[in-house]
Amino acid sequence: MGYSAMNDGKTDVGQLLTKWFIDVGWFEQNGRSFSVMARGCLCPKCFQKLKPDSQTVSNDRLLKTIKDCCSKTPDFIHARMPALESVFRLLLSNGNKPIVLEDITRQLGEKCGVGIYRISENTLFTLLRNDQYYGLSQMVEKS
Repeated sequence: MGYSAMNDGKTDVGQLLTKWFIDVGWFEQNGRSFSVMARGCLCPKCFQKLKPDSQTVSNDRLLKTIKDCCSKTPDFIHARMPALESVFRLLLSNGNKPIVLEDITRQLGEKCGVGIYRISENTLFTLLRNDQYYGLSQMVEKS
């Protein structure tokens, strides 16, 4: 069932099972830079270590650095952060491993110190689906 056919406010099972990831290629297709977005998430120590202004840092190295170090800092994801920024950072902290909506909301709740994330899965699905800034995409399963 397509999302537009739902009007009861409940989350469709298909939405819960949809895996999300950062589509690095989306940035290039839209004249944007993934590395610039990811660099904005580096902790001060890693920012200095990588010296991103003086050399080209691969996307793989950025993802590994953020996953292994920066995402461990206490304020990497926090409750005052906009929802899509939180999701972007969560995906970075997981090394951009595709993750289902249900796990996104659970992990964000854990990281933000609240039992249930501050917005419904249905609302978060709508935000993710309409993202035009962070390159968040649904994983397409091949049959």
